[in-house]
Amino acid sequence: MHLLLDPLLVEQHGIVTRRQALGAACSRNEIDRLLKQGLLVAQHRGVLRDPAAPCTTEQRAMAAVLAGGDGAFASHRMAVALRGMRNYRCDLAEITTVRTIERGGLRAHKTRSVIEPTKLRGIPTSSPARTLVDCTSVLSTPTVARFAETWLSTAVVSFEDLDAEMRLWRNHIGVAALRRILDGRDLGRSEPDSPAEGDLARLLIRHGFPAPTLHHVVTIGAGLTFELDWSYPDISVAFELDGYGIHLRSLDAFEHDRFRGNELTIEGWHVLQFSKRQLTRSPKTVLSQVERAVAANTPRRVDLP
Repeated sequence: MHLLLDPLLVEQHGIVTRRQALGAACSRNEIDRLLKQGLLVAQHRGVLRDPAAPCTTEQRAMAAVLAGGDGAFASHRMAVALRGMRNYRCDLAEITTVRTIERGGLRAHKTRSVIEPTKLRGIPTSSPARTLVDCTSVLSTPTVARFAETWLSTAVVSFEDLDAEMRLWRNHIGVAALRRILDGRDLGRSEPDSPAEGDLARLLIRHGFPAPTLHHVVTIGAGLTFELDWSYPDISVAFELDGYGIHLRSLDAFEHDRFRGNELTIEGWHVLQFSKRQLTRSPKTVLSQVERAVAANTPRRVDLP
């Protein structure tokens, strides 16, 4: 490989353009020699790849962005893949650009507005909020809703981010669709800390329980303050989602949860602890335990004669 290209290839996930190579004092003849020897291969027109570099989502995205020219950025489904989404993979090279581009192997969306993308591992990429807006035009409503729930619960995006994006691009075709998704959430404007946390609240709501309060903070008589995952504060019933992984890795976390639960119990709280596996495999048991805890802590009405 030409030594002058190495820094660019490292920085750009094994991708370089012909123009960049020429700017690095690599002659046309040298580029052709590297292509002939298989030390570089064509990825898109004018975009070259180092075959020794790992083939990754980042590499595909960088190649697509460079093929799109100045102002191009990874967007839509490719932006989702770059930021990460459980059980999702995208092999499509998808970008947004101000130019009209028609190239095989490249899906380019044209925009009339200049958009300042974020840099994600060195790759110009649409923001999480803009990505969700864009995805409503290429993915089904349930899929975009799942993406939104995942990113809201993992703090990749917030309602404030989404509101600002929808105000900024209020004429975008995807804004109305995304607003319907958000307005239709069982959890309203609550932002759970994890997908499983959200699943618990949705399970309760869909089976007739009142919407629980998210992250209620309680200070007990001993002067200790605790934040609860979900709760019905008026009757001192709380629901906690315990992750097996964090307890497996941390004895301190395991012991703190025991201490915390004991202190809340002493103060009269009824704390039920569930796992993601229980929500998935035994939802009827979860609902039964919640129903009994709520009944046990709900004051009985006394009918006066």
